[in-house]
Amino acid sequence: MPTIDEYPSVSLHNVSETVPAEWDEDGDRLHRLPADVASRLNEMADGRVREPSGSELRFVPETDDAEVEVTLSAEESGRFRVFWGPFQPWKPTDIGPEPETHTLAVPERVRKLDTEVDGRFDPRVCRILFERTPAVAVHDVTGDCRPPEPDELPDTRYLAYGTSITEGAASSATHLNYVSRTARALEWDVLNFGCSGSAYADAPMGEYIAERDDWDVATLALSINMANQEFPVDEFEEKARGFVETIAEAHPDEPIACITLFPYYPDVIEDGDAERAEAYRATLREIVADTDHPDISVIEGRDLTDVSGYSADLLHPGDAGMEEIGRNLARELDERVE
Repeated sequence: MPTIDEYPSVSLHNVSETVPAEWDEDGDRLHRLPADVASRLNEMADGRVREPSGSELRFVPETDDAEVEVTLSAEESGRFRVFWGPFQPWKPTDIGPEPETHTLAVPERVRKLDTEVDGRFDPRVCRILFERTPAVAVHDVTGDCRPPEPDELPDTRYLAYGTSITEGAASSATHLNYVSRTARALEWDVLNFGCSGSAYADAPMGEYIAERDDWDVATLALSINMANQEFPVDEFEEKARGFVETIAEAHPDEPIACITLFPYYPDVIEDGDAERAEAYRATLREIVADTDHPDISVIEGRDLTDVSGYSADLLHPGDAGMEEIGRNLARELDERVE
């Protein structure tokens, strides 16, 4: 994970760089991808990777009674959640354009734990989880704290690329999307590179994922966005093939699973273009079959869920759909990862 020099006492997870926030230049806006990579993506993806889907600010207080002050703002009204290790907050915290300082300390009962707690994270790891929107900026971090140590974090890091479904657009919160649910079931950490409405398998994104050496397993969900935008199947084949092969060639030792289109409205409504959806699925199977990688595989999106747990657009899984995908994907990945 890239080091953010401005904030040495914390870890900015799923953050590649910070830039001055447009709404308040005293704040450092969190970007999931470097701007020089983002600017070479399609226009919508450029915007999406400057949003904090799956991004976290993490720290460990040096003592249980240490108070850590974190000053944050957001481009517009939103919210975040403060987890302590695996423990969920009672309610989210509001955030907006006016910078606000939040005082955080180890909760009283967490301090008194006298038993081992099963979970991916040490209970004293404070995790500020941001939602997929709005854009967020950090202004200051003060207090006696440090970044988490490796033994306080999961051993395995899972990278996910995909559409708004991967970002968790219709889930109630970021920790309830299928990527987060999968990681929790397998006790993994997550890098979420979902791009709502814009997962076009752009070459710069594939190159960026390929260049990173901080992930152990990846899923590539390719790509309802391209099908919805009526990319010809041969154009999808060209872009997806280059995307998959670039990542696979750079990571011969990491398991990679390509997820075919989840079931969605063309599969189940009158006059839906089910033929296009089937062509996309078949094409991705062919790409994977042709790819020279010892541990690449296909996971059928339709084996992970049906549309009964979706929102009413019959495109985005709601909480029930995300739960089903997460449970089934965790089982599939557990069989593929030693």
